[in-house]
Amino acid sequence: MRSMLRSKLYSTMIKLNDFVVLKTPINDLATNSVGIVRQVNESSVIVFFIGKRVELKLSINEVEFLDVAKTGKSFEYKICNICHILKKDLEDFDINQTDAQGRKTTRPSCKSCRIEIDGMPLNNEAKKQLDTSKPSHFFICPICEKGSIPGITANFVKDHDHLTGKAREWICDSCNTGLGRFKDDINLLKRAIAYLEKHSTHKNN
Repeated sequence: MRSMLRSKLYSTMIKLNDFVVLKTPINDLATNSVGIVRQVNESSVIVFFIGKRVELKLSINEVEFLDVAKTGKSFEYKICNICHILKKDLEDFDINQTDAQGRKTTRPSCKSCRIEIDGMPLNNEAKKQLDTSKPSHFFICPICEKGSIPGITANFVKDHDHLTGKAREWICDSCNTGLGRFKDDINLLKRAIAYLEKHSTHKNN
């Protein structure tokens, strides 16, 4: 992998704001962790590593330039959007779907990070519990409060706590996707609310 990466993705010159990868593990940073160069000296660089959100001063020989435009879809290597480590696309990422040209596309998060994201699955007892209250005629989502005909005007899913595997409620698939995007993180949702309030044109008097 190293020789192939070096020929396809790397250059010998490193400049300010270049993307680089770590050549060998350091502390809790893995090989191929992706970072941004914040400062360059003759023999050292200061790099901000995106996945761990840490800044380190390193020997210039400990990192290599990365052309991020040559990663991702249609390339052999891809950067995970969670850990920000450069990995093999079709080996380290699960297949998501096939595009219009018949090319396989992969999830943006690597298999290792998906385990953490997905958390505990809904256990069988919780599934049975939710099945007894499955919407069949008309449903109002407890989050967005949109009324829908199940399976006709909207789809519904069993929502659960990803840390414990315990059931919560039936919610519409749009709200379920929204919670997933915010990683079920209350503090992250509060920051989103604060952001919307900051930029709202409908201020309360």
